[in-house]
Amino acid sequence: MKALALGSALALAVLAGCSRPVNHIPVGAEKVFDLRTGDELTVKKAAKADGFYGTIHADGQFIAFVRYNPAAFQTTVVTAEREQADSTSALCLKYDAFAGINGSYFNMDSLTTVTFIKDDGFVTGATTARETFRTNGALVLNPEEIRVEAFDTTDVFEKDWEVLASGPVLVDDGVTATYGEDMPNWKSFYNKRHPRTLMGKDADGGVWLVVVDGRFPGEAEGMTIAELTALAEKLGLVEALNLDGGGSSTLWTLPGGVLNHPCDNGKFDHVGQRIVPNVVVVR
Repeated sequence: MKALALGSALALAVLAGCSRPVNHIPVGAEKVFDLRTGDELTVKKAAKADGFYGTIHADGQFIAFVRYNPAAFQTTVVTAEREQADSTSALCLKYDAFAGINGSYFNMDSLTTVTFIKDDGFVTGATTARETFRTNGALVLNPEEIRVEAFDTTDVFEKDWEVLASGPVLVDDGVTATYGEDMPNWKSFYNKRHPRTLMGKDADGGVWLVVVDGRFPGEAEGMTIAELTALAEKLGLVEALNLDGGGSSTLWTLPGGVLNHPCDNGKFDHVGQRIVPNVVVVR
């Protein structure tokens, strides 16, 4: 089995603008291999990211991301509601993933999805009226393509096999989206810094899984939606969709474990994952 690459622009963890000397990539395996070629890679510690510091914002920041070739892997939605819900890492391991990221919005009490999801051809969730203020896009995961589309809550994506509705859309066909103060929950969701999760695609077809840590003052401040959009631009993404953030934000790889610092336990470590009912896995 080939392990997930951490290096050569295939999988990177970036720490930018942070005052503490904690620049590192947590790696749980002695050897790391390129997913496409099988070549062994040298894992390097992450340094301050040129081009990020002072351009997104100059406060403490930790950004973890993975880039992979979607033609070499199967990318799917996993729905695991109620008693089947678990941490992102546990669900990734259960479904034999190389990498994975938390999915879309959900009810934290019932652990049920509150956005449209199509898992293995079956519709397993619907977008509630409460979620329409931010759920305006969908991640479409077909065997032959991965794409981000604008989402109308009446759309059922009849010809698509796997779909995860979320939002807001950050970049659509190379055009960055903007959201003004007239948006519902502007101050709390759009314009306040939170941990954030996004998936996107660059012009070369590479797919990116990105998590921005937050809620750790001076170490990881998080981002607003506008700042997250600017990050997507810096990464060269031509399509990008915001997923569930906050305590849900988690990026996992097989060799590296949890790469970011989930915040549900209030500690700047890799332990505080939230139980979630849906994830995106790469296998």
